Amino acid sequence: MTWRTMSKEEQRATMAAKVAAAQAILEAEIVKLHSGEDWLNYLDFAAKLHAYSPNNAQLITLQHAKAFEEGRVEDPSPGFVAGFNTWRALGRQVEKGQRGYAILAPVRYTQRSVANRDGVVRVLRPGEAPDPGETEQTQQVLGGFKVEYVFSQSQTTGVALPEPPMPKLLEGEAPSGLGEAVMTLVTERGFTVETAASLTELKGANGVTDFMARSVRIREDMDDAAMVKTMIHEAAHVLLHETAPGSLLDRPRQEVEAESVAFIVAAAHGMSSGDYSFPYVAAWAGPDPAKVIAQTQARVSQAAKVILGASPAPHTTGGKVPGIELALARAGSERNVDLSRLEQTDIGPIGETDVAASQ
Repeated sequence: MTWRTMSKEEQRATMAAKVAAAQAILEAEIVKLHSGEDWLNYLDFAAKLHAYSPNNAQLITLQHAKAFEEGRVEDPSPGFVAGFNTWRALGRQVEKGQRGYAILAPVRYTQRSVANRDGVVRVLRPGEAPDPGETEQTQQVLGGFKVEYVFSQSQTTGVALPEPPMPKLLEGEAPSGLGEAVMTLVTERGFTVETAASLTELKGANGVTDFMARSVRIREDMDDAAMVKTMIHEAAHVLLHETAPGSLLDRPRQEVEAESVAFIVAAAHGMSSGDYSFPYVAAWAGPDPAKVIAQTQARVSQAAKVILGASPAPHTTGGKVPGIELALARAGSERNVDLSRLEQTDIGPIGETDVAASQ
């Protein structure tokens, strides 16, 4: 029986089974994150696939690792990732016999609602018109997930892909413009940025964010790269921890989130990340590690996207093929599972998340 010959009920049941299978894989992998080293390994592939949501980056990495172990691909890293038709638009063909990597795509629908003069909001039924005095508005609502399939570059052949620009950094050097961009993100949110003379002045810290004083202070007796990485860490605090729910998290989890954001952003810019350390994950994950870690992944991913989006410095594409938008525009492709529809899938299947940096 093919998809086209199935009834709608059979199609829905088949898709639900595929989504459930992907969710089960994710939950099983998430609960394996017990140590700081495990978390660093997770951040490493998250940095390489930062254009995708945390769930999809994890699913792609797991399935590619299996393909590598089975000898179906030669490269241990998935590299660039795209859908079947997207690869065709880029002049490449998926090799015969290759299997796509299942990822979770959000299914959204348009919800119509109205508000009266007193501000009371109600949802309109299909075909229902607003009453006199009511103002109609529409919004996209998440209705669930479905499974899409993507392929890694190593599963394709054809036209050579352009190399994305990457800075060639000297030891202790940060990419030009990155520090200034991060500082602007912080000041635009009403915080001042100042320097401190030494470690002693900041009581043993490289940087400090004071939400009461609305200030960020960074040690000035460090090299350029260290100062910029510290600035990214403090910017993550500003993005994630000024208001609820981030402000309600305990200090260890806040520090893990900020340091994780700094790791992803630094790695995407080619900066050395060997000096990062994280506590034992079980210590901050608590009694429900799958839900807590999934929420942390989503928050870290979204804050990293905000900072990477503001950076003028060359950095990795996060798994997105260079030149993909132009190629798709030329091909007139409507089926593109690589861009915003999947990049911002920050409500994962394991518990809901509330990411303060999403706007």
